[in-house]
Amino acid sequence: MQKVSWIGLVSAVLATLATLATGEGVAKGDGSAKGDGSAKPAGFANEDPADDMIVGPPAPRDDCEAALKAEGVRFSTARLGLQKHKTMTCGSEQVVVYHRSAAGIAYDPPAMVTCNMALALSRFDTVAQEEAKRAFGKRIVRVHQLGTYACREMKAYPGWVSEHSYANAIDLETFTLDDGKAVSVLRHFDKADAPAKAEGRFLRQISRRAYDENLFSNVLTPFFDALHRNHFHIDLGRYRTDGTRG
Repeated sequence: MQKVSWIGLVSAVLATLATLATGEGVAKGDGSAKGDGSAKPAGFANEDPADDMIVGPPAPRDDCEAALKAEGVRFSTARLGLQKHKTMTCGSEQVVVYHRSAAGIAYDPPAMVTCNMALALSRFDTVAQEEAKRAFGKRIVRVHQLGTYACREMKAYPGWVSEHSYANAIDLETFTLDDGKAVSVLRHFDKADAPAKAEGRFLRQISRRAYDENLFSNVLTPFFDALHRNHFHIDLGRYRTDGTRG
């Protein structure tokens, strides 16, 4: 669909924002990462600026099921297909339902996502377990998610297609530990330079690692705007947005 330029507006709000558009990402990450120098999982973020203005669902992967099985992901196959909605094309040619990763994190409810999103979530779960152990000495057993597929424009930017339209995004709300403790974005995200509590440090670390290590193209947190006050939005759009910093 036709898009109205809002790059200047977004840049003023978020200095680290790259050139924006809507679309999906493919697995172009090379595994390089910022951070503490320890071994990092390979990323799936799209780092090629040449395709930022391409709008549309992701291309299917020929090796989708084999790649998911190799990662130890528990998943089921699903069908979504492509649908025309007014001036938008929604859906995806290839989706799966993500149940649980090799890191032992179950998704509630199970998440219908594109294949690359499922693979990226598996890598993210490994990062989240590392940070949970560091912050709490505990493991995450469950993530509550608010939604994946929804054929719509971005709520804050009419005329721009949301990655949710392709099941190429997910909104993460709560992380539950093995002792029953629930870490909530709404209750525990801390915008201070140095979060005072373990919950705030945990949420800060997993969101920034998700972006800095190229696991996802776009990571939006309460730092980005009020629409994300209660969840992290992560996706594999063709463009990049760092919404993890104030």
